[in-house]
Amino acid sequence: MARLSNTLALTTLLTLRAAASDGTFPDDLELKTYTSYTEALPLAVGEVANKFHTLNIPSGPIAVYEFKADVVEKDPETEEYIPVPLNEAYLHHHVVGSKHKAYKHLEHVHTPMKPKGMYKGVGFGAGSEARGTPQKFYYPFAFTTHPDEDSWVANVHVINTRHMTTEEAHRCLECPCTSEDFYGNGTIKDTKRGWNGCNDFLAIEMDNDACYADTYKGGLRCCEDREFCMEKSALSEESPISTFYLRYTLTYADFRPTNRPLGLAACCDVTGDVDRTGNIEYDIPQCEDPVNKAEECVYELTTVQQLHSGNNGAFGIRAKIGVETPNEYLDVVYMVGHMHRGGIDIEIKDAETDEVICLSKPSYGRDMGIAGDEKDYVVAMSTCTFNPPRRMSTTDLVKVTARYDSTEAHTGVMSLFYIATADPIDDENAPDVPMLGATLEEESQEAEIASADNADAPRSSFKSLFVTFSVIAICVVSVKKFGLGRKKNYTPIEGVDISV
Repeated sequence: MARLSNTLALTTLLTLRAAASDGTFPDDLELKTYTSYTEALPLAVGEVANKFHTLNIPSGPIAVYEFKADVVEKDPETEEYIPVPLNEAYLHHHVVGSKHKAYKHLEHVHTPMKPKGMYKGVGFGAGSEARGTPQKFYYPFAFTTHPDEDSWVANVHVINTRHMTTEEAHRCLECPCTSEDFYGNGTIKDTKRGWNGCNDFLAIEMDNDACYADTYKGGLRCCEDREFCMEKSALSEESPISTFYLRYTLTYADFRPTNRPLGLAACCDVTGDVDRTGNIEYDIPQCEDPVNKAEECVYELTTVQQLHSGNNGAFGIRAKIGVETPNEYLDVVYMVGHMHRGGIDIEIKDAETDEVICLSKPSYGRDMGIAGDEKDYVVAMSTCTFNPPRRMSTTDLVKVTARYDSTEAHTGVMSLFYIATADPIDDENAPDVPMLGATLEEESQEAEIASADNADAPRSSFKSLFVTFSVIAICVVSVKKFGLGRKKNYTPIEGVDISV
């Protein structure tokens, strides 16, 4: 793939020798890091960047063991790149994929987070938690590239909330619809995503506003590239321009025959079910009495989905396109949830036994303006690393539950699970590869004990959860609602008239 000629990039290549005491990599594995930047994102106050960028990477074949990203800008005096706090440049999400010719056969396979022209999702994606929760894996598991593959494609979604009040910034990061998003008759302009992603319980019984064009109040459809998250009349005509970049760093090594390539399971999006992929986003209505009964203000949504068959999911694709694949197996290596501000937790359970497979919790920052610890922003998500990997069937049914604080209304929230998997290896034919990675589990256990004394500390980790998993075919979609009341007088910024 041709590289963008106007991409501003500064790269470093550092050779690292893994310590013998690490326990996650072989002693002779030469780890390297590669850091680069997207092209510039010049944004006025309230402006949205939401487009695709070429990410230059070391020429393949390589094995990527860690991917981390954050939003930065150049120091005007030193020209060095410095981190930008989330309350000034909000990273809504980044999703990384590939257009390499080796994946062209996947061109027509649709997933909600994959654009037209991108053949395959590489396997990296996150939001505001990206700085505090890099996606990392232990040897021999890695996301691998093909020979001569030297670039990826990334959708980068950033909102400039610099110079805003806290209230304005919090509203903007939820992408409220403004007058530029509607036709004269009040109909939302963006219909290309369709309106059939919500499961029946969310759309019909809960009548969630995000499921319908005539009640949609905020989210991805109102956060397109070069739009504004506030009415332009509320913004200064001489709004200062800030120039941001997405910085990304790969930790990688040369590909080895003993590597086990990772991919993403199709599951999970709590707005979907076994019949629908999901809507990606939904709204949280404010509870009836947030002042006197705040403890009851929890919006809980539960669904059941297959791990990697049937409909395509938010990140992954089904195991074989157009073919039913019962009794195929995957080795689950890593799970992490993705939630927005207000999120409490998201978990996956065995749909038959109700045993927890993974619980992922957001950590919230405590210091406004400090990059990585921004007050009241999601700065990290706890992860689950499975060592040894967890063997599961592609048709296994899992129950996904997400909980949000509903003391205030939220638009366009997400409750997704990112699940990294590898094709299984028969024990008789397995290569002589040490199953390393115990250190990851031990560190996770220690972190959870430490975090018990401070549940709000950013970038906390949680130990991997291992349970017996045996699932039968069921289909259950349920929502629990505690003191929830439909908020009738929701008012978009600057009083945009949207009937509800």
